[in-house]
Amino acid sequence: MCGIAGVAGTPDTNEETKRMLAALGHRGPDACGTYEAEGLSIGNTLLKITGDMPQPLIGKGALVLNGEIFNFRELAAEQGIKTDSDTEVFFALIEKKIKEGETPINAIFSVLFRVNGDYALAYALDNELVLARDTVGVKPLYYSLEKGKEKPKITFASEKKAFSNQINQIKSFPPGRVMAFDIRNGRLEKKSLTIEPPQERISEEHEAASRLKTALEKAVEMRLTKTAGIAFSGGIDSTFLAALSKSIDPSISLYAVGLPDSHDLTQAQRAAEAAGMSDSLKTHLLYPEEIEDAIPDVIYSTESTDPMKIAIGLPLYFVAKTAKEDRKRVLITGQGADELFGGYSRHEGFLEQGLEVLDREIYSDLQKISTINLERDDMVTMANSVELRVPFLDKEVIKTGLAISPELKVLKRDGLYTRKYILRKAADGLLPSELLWKEKKAIQYGTGVQKVLDKLARNAGFSKKEGNHIEKYLEQVATDHEFDFILR
Repeated sequence: MCGIAGVAGTPDTNEETKRMLAALGHRGPDACGTYEAEGLSIGNTLLKITGDMPQPLIGKGALVLNGEIFNFRELAAEQGIKTDSDTEVFFALIEKKIKEGETPINAIFSVLFRVNGDYALAYALDNELVLARDTVGVKPLYYSLEKGKEKPKITFASEKKAFSNQINQIKSFPPGRVMAFDIRNGRLEKKSLTIEPPQERISEEHEAASRLKTALEKAVEMRLTKTAGIAFSGGIDSTFLAALSKSIDPSISLYAVGLPDSHDLTQAQRAAEAAGMSDSLKTHLLYPEEIEDAIPDVIYSTESTDPMKIAIGLPLYFVAKTAKEDRKRVLITGQGADELFGGYSRHEGFLEQGLEVLDREIYSDLQKISTINLERDDMVTMANSVELRVPFLDKEVIKTGLAISPELKVLKRDGLYTRKYILRKAADGLLPSELLWKEKKAIQYGTGVQKVLDKLARNAGFSKKEGNHIEKYLEQVATDHEFDFILR
């Protein structure tokens, strides 16, 4: 995990790349490196988790990678490569394709088809720069394309704050996109790795639950490290992940935050006890003053004053901070379970419109999860130099989840709805019944953070009756801290 940045198409690119990397130092406190060629520069700030391979990797071309290739050992064994670095394996596969005569974009596109991982990357070869991002968008990537007087220029980075004066031109690099930029003429070539609709449907309940559990077990196992912890709220998503992790690593730690006597803290303590993991749970009590002090950091890290982003980002920011203080470098979360298995109340309404509607909306939720949730979550965890990992968005879990028939996701019996039904059935036998069927509040309400934001906004003089009082308060905080790149 790390931060990446680079510039192509203008002279003196290396100084600009170094300046951008300085703004991304929190993403990679362990090392920083750049690669420079004529009219092109790419760089990386490194957070060591898998292996100890400095970046950029340089061979025929040069690579910087933000993320993790979880099936790298399998790929390495096929190629006879002995290494503990996922980046080294990925680079070797690309370079092999290049030597076989593939163009950079085709080489990377071909390798990515075989990869199970979360990534944003840049590969430079001769006059070409290739950018790519994983199909769900777990890892963030932004870019700016400028048509200058002499030559086009492209700039990219893991976060918007790394850019300088072209803030209005910054775009989120589309998930699943692979794009090649020719620095000589600005020509773009694009390919897409899409989330494919299922070719099969799994309608039998036992088969669906069994296949989902198997896929999720493998996804969790691939993501566990000695420095991993779990963001734990006591809901079905995080408790299922905790139970699966415990069977692999009995020493896994769980992290929960909330105001004293908040719903999430109480639920987390009860769930940990019921799952036999009380000794693994580590809690952090939040207080209004601490939340107020952290608001500027969360605005800065999320690059937003959107009330929903801040209200959800704050608890996860504190979970990551608590995990870091406990010397963890990886935080596993249940993000993606609601989108994939029908966990939102609006999914009940979609069910009433028909199974095809529910199926379509779940697929749409998955396509939009990056901009709505993942970019925010990555940035608040990486603000603490902690990597986010999301087993529910594993390639095989997504494939299995999309194949499961929608009637097994949102179940209606006797006028009552059970959301994420098949996920709960998959956890049956691993968790006690009291945890399987319990609903949980959204994190901003369950931790008590939403009430604190409401009170802070009112105390700052913004009237709730006039509307948007929290947003106005957050904008004022951003103004006071001169976060101009957010307010523009």
